[in-house]
Amino acid sequence: MGTIASDESGEREDGRKIFALFYGALVYVGVWCILLYIVGFVGNFFDPVLRSKLAMVIPIKSIDMGIQEPVWKAVLIDVALVGILALQHSIMPRPWFEAWITRFVPKHLERRTYIIFAICALSLLIWQWRPITVTIWNVDNPVLRVVLQLISVGGWITVLIATFQVGHWKIFGVTQVLDYIQDKPYTSEDHHAPPPEFYRVGWPITRYGLWYCARHPDFFGFCTAFWVTPTMTVGHLIFALGLTIYIMFGIYFLERNLSDLYGEPYREYVRTRSKLIPWFVKEPGA
Repeated sequence: MGTIASDESGEREDGRKIFALFYGALVYVGVWCILLYIVGFVGNFFDPVLRSKLAMVIPIKSIDMGIQEPVWKAVLIDVALVGILALQHSIMPRPWFEAWITRFVPKHLERRTYIIFAICALSLLIWQWRPITVTIWNVDNPVLRVVLQLISVGGWITVLIATFQVGHWKIFGVTQVLDYIQDKPYTSEDHHAPPPEFYRVGWPITRYGLWYCARHPDFFGFCTAFWVTPTMTVGHLIFALGLTIYIMFGIYFLERNLSDLYGEPYREYVRTRSKLIPWFVKEPGA
């Protein structure tokens, strides 16, 4: 009987691992789909398709094309959508929320679950976004337009590079799932005893690449992608301004928490690194 029970327990565990593998793979594919979509959405790269007959069979849209509403109504809807996205990103990473959700979701799938909700919030924004096409600026020169579009894409690439430099697979929950499948214990980093060079511990502090020269190069990439555009409309401005304000508030609270966590070493790190733009590292005490 003991052998049968052991076999059944092993089968259940194998089933959980298979589920975790497919769940993790599906979410990671979803991440790439929504990220590629948002690049096209924000940059208006879908416009050639949207202006063709393909728009009738391919469900895509851009930040400046879609359902037209009165300006006041469009502003309310767009601000609410940005607010929902910001709230989701603000609430779910909090320790108290993680402690609550892991009562229902295994720890190795907690990060994946957060990402699913992030995909849903971003998908809602794209789906319900109302364009406000009043133009603030427009660059007519075709060469300069291409240059600005390349800079914007460069911002998205900067975000991607920044994630790989601090643990892309952990940020998107791949490491947690693979550790579970390989029977490695899931543990959180011990922030109570940081190593001497504490910024080696990983996101959001590291000595690698862009992160060594700036405290938040990923946010720099996002801001570049949001703001550098050959055509800025009121709708695009609401999107860029709303998420930039959220980023700045996020940086403030994140750095306040890290300062409480690490004390003077982190405050010295703040004094010697640029906040957003990767730049020269200052000498300590300078």
